[in-house]
Amino acid sequence: MSNALREKLLRFEQLRDEEGTPESKAIVEALFLQTSIINERLFNIEQALRGVPAGKKETDL
Repeated sequence: MSNALREKLLRFEQLRDEEGTPESKAIVEALFLQTSIINERLFNIEQALRGVPAGKKETDL
């Protein structure tokens, strides 16, 4: 995960905790989850390009 993405996820967590209304919290939570899913998909694509089977890490090989 890139440092920029890690910082954005951290900021989403902070916003989620700071927001007052349930609606705002729900929006921030949705953004956090979508960003996490995109990160997971990008990680799987990177692993596939490296020839690492899905669900495995390079260190597991």
